[in-house]
Amino acid sequence: MKDPGDTNYRNALTIALRILTRRDHSIVELAQKLSRRGVEEDMVQRVIAECGRLGYLDDSRVTRQLIDRMKQKGMGTRRIRYELQKRGLEGEPTEAQLRDGVTSAEERSLARQAAEKKWKVLAGEANSRNKMLRLQRFLRYRGFSDSIIVELLKEMHS
Repeated sequence: MKDPGDTNYRNALTIALRILTRRDHSIVELAQKLSRRGVEEDMVQRVIAECGRLGYLDDSRVTRQLIDRMKQKGMGTRRIRYELQKRGLEGEPTEAQLRDGVTSAEERSLARQAAEKKWKVLAGEANSRNKMLRLQRFLRYRGFSDSIIVELLKEMHS
């Protein structure tokens, strides 16, 4: 006779592996998804431990991938940090990866590229003040710091 705990474990592991084949997930994300699918907490922990042992779960790798993806989309460190936190990736190791992954010079460059692209879109805007406000909101939404935004607005206004 089969042990029902063993069957539940195999089913939970199958669910986890299906989730992880789509994309890398953080430990917190995977735990949440398993819980939403009705997997009991102790089973969730066993599955997460096994996925980690097999190398399928790696928060450091997920952090690197997310930072790179968000940089390619032209996002600043504030927005990247927010997205990391949404996925349960926070703390000093994550912050260190963010500092290493996006230097201040690189963030300024990303902000400048995003601002120049948006500036072209706003070219038809007659009111100069509205144009600057819209650009400011756009850059803030993208997660750039106020100091970078002010610096860029001064450059673009002169």
